[in-house]
Order: sequence, then C-alpha cells, then structure tokens
Amino acid sequence: MNFHTGHQVTKRRISTMEALTMSAVATDTICERCGFRESTYEFNCRSREWWVLCPRCGYSEDCKQVSRLSNGRVEESVLTYIYPAGAYSAVWADSGVAEVGGLSETQIEKAAARMRADIASGKLSPESYVTRYCYDSGEVTALVGQVPTVSQPDDGHEN
Repeated sequence: MNFHTGHQVTKRRISTMEALTMSAVATDTICERCGFRESTYEFNCRSREWWVLCPRCGYSEDCKQVSRLSNGRVEESVLTYIYPAGAYSAVWADSGVAEVGGLSETQIEKAAARMRADIASGKLSPESYVTRYCYDSGEVTALVGQVPTVSQPDDGHEN
C-alpha cells in the first residue's frame, strides 16, 4: 500500500536481462534547501539519469534524458526542481520498510491525519512523520512525529 496515494503497490519480478541492464549508485547528499545531510542522491549508470530527495523537507531534483542520438549520446536532458510544502516518512510497523516523499500544501493536513490514525492503529511505526517547510523562515516543523535533525559536519576525527 502506498501511504501517499493510498493505492495498492504492485510488484513484479524482473527478468535476468533487466537485472543486468539496471545499475544505480546511491549515496547521501546535503539538501540545498534545509541542509539535511542525509538526503538521498541516486544515479542510474545505464540511463545517466539522477534524482535527489530530502526526507526532511521534501525538496527534490530529477534529471531525465529526453532523447538520444543513434550513437547513444544524449541529445537533451530535463532537470526538474520540486519545492514541496513538506515531507513524509511512513515506516510500516510489520516490515520496517520506509516510504518517503514530498507533499504539497493541499496534501499535508490530510497526510498528517491519516498518519496519526495509522500510527494509533499500529499499521505504521511511531518513528513515522509528516513535516511542513516554512518558506519565510526556512524552518521545518513536525505535524506528526519528530523532525529529522540536521547533523553537524563530520570533522574527520573520531571521538
């Protein structure tokens, strides 16, 4: 079940050939909007497309290849920046799997009410959250749960 849309998520098996042609690298990056150091950056090595998602404020970037020349070189890329009003992290209590994403202003209150009910019923773990980003102050506040904190830069020294 997808928390954000409420739709059933269908899963399918991938063929060996698909598995061989799929390759991606993921790492943490710093969110350009709120400074969260554990935002996700994923690069698809086959298509050379990439995306960034901040689970704290919902900021995302998405670079898609629009067309390719016959020799395989990229002709045009489209870079999309998305500035949602907030974010959510729904952690399923039975599996521990987390789903994260951005929310528009019209979706925030509905998502928060649904998350409160799902946490109370035991469907979602209490570590789930919904946040709102304030464009004026740059602050992220929690409507449900705890806001992920922005950690300090690593100075390279062990404690």
